[in-house]
Amino acid sequence: MKKFIVRYGEIGTKSRQTMHRFEKLLAKNISKLAKKHGISAEVEIIHTRLIVDVPEENFEKMKELLKKVPGIVSFSPCYYIDPDIEQIKKISSELFEKEIERYENKENITFRVKTQRPQKKFPLTSLEVNMEVGGPISEKYGIKVDLKNPTISLDIEVFNEYAYVFAERIEGIGGIPVGTQGRVIVLLSDGIDSPVSAYMMAKRGCKLLLLHMKTSDEGLEKTQKLVDVLSDFDPEAKFVYVDFNEELAKIKAELTEINRDKYTCLYCKKYMLKLAEKHAKWHKCDAIVNGDNMGQVASQTLKNLRVISEGIDYPILRPLIGLDKVEIMDIARKIGTFDISTSKEVSCFAVPKHPITNATPEEMEKIEEQLLNLRNCKTCKNC
Repeated sequence: MKKFIVRYGEIGTKSRQTMHRFEKLLAKNISKLAKKHGISAEVEIIHTRLIVDVPEENFEKMKELLKKVPGIVSFSPCYYIDPDIEQIKKISSELFEKEIERYENKENITFRVKTQRPQKKFPLTSLEVNMEVGGPISEKYGIKVDLKNPTISLDIEVFNEYAYVFAERIEGIGGIPVGTQGRVIVLLSDGIDSPVSAYMMAKRGCKLLLLHMKTSDEGLEKTQKLVDVLSDFDPEAKFVYVDFNEELAKIKAELTEINRDKYTCLYCKKYMLKLAEKHAKWHKCDAIVNGDNMGQVASQTLKNLRVISEGIDYPILRPLIGLDKVEIMDIARKIGTFDISTSKEVSCFAVPKHPITNATPEEMEKIEEQLLNLRNCKTCKNC
């Protein structure tokens, strides 16, 4: 088995009871993600750290997976040894040798040794460990110490029963563990925005129910690929889809018939939220999430967002509301959804030539009343 030492951030700000609950969830989520990819991982919680053991053949794959676990701020491949100063010096020297071999030009290399003792039974102080380890290395290689910006940093963490030595810190996505904040239903399209919204809610601890309104086979195929990516952030994410093609065609035809076709996108989004609300009740979700971004398209003006939201009992969360398109695309690239979302554009057949940008709740009520009258009229046998 090879090991990673995993660090969290925000979890450590919680009360002791909450922190322990979050730690356990984080450990479970790491194990679930590993299992999803066919990896057997053992996860142990040790005094504000998690230690992840994986078979050597899965080590590189697990390194990539840990970058996707909400709650992890950083992690490091590490040596796991007895808390003995001679053993620490030996392994640190071997690790430094491996690190320095990566550099062709060794003239300007600097280094430091940084020791932490989360538990205090070890007989030497952190400074004394630094000197014991760093002294022989400096003597052997004749290189300078730089405590602020070294070329190579040897990190040592000494606990009561174990010590860990590492030289690499890999950035995680941060946030809090999935499962700490309930479940949300995400209106997931095949575009750029909604997958980013789903990722951001997973990062804030929410389980994901991904709901797609299918209007084409191509769109559904793209969305299923996006679900595969998003399920790395929540390994228990659920995916459902509704065949929405006929319903959308009907909405467009009816609005055109009452001369309100410019309201098609608005009415469609409101209808989707109503469907999402039903699924939220069935699946015991706590909120509805979508990819709305202020002012990006006609249906996302502030006035239209108000109209769309009217009459929905569940909270509607819009994680992207204050981001611009470049920021959203940057996140999509980072999480691996951008290339899928942009692989083949699937345009909506129902988009009007001149969509409304400043609807009012009163006008929307009139339209809904007109549509109701139209449907009643068509089903009335007396006409």
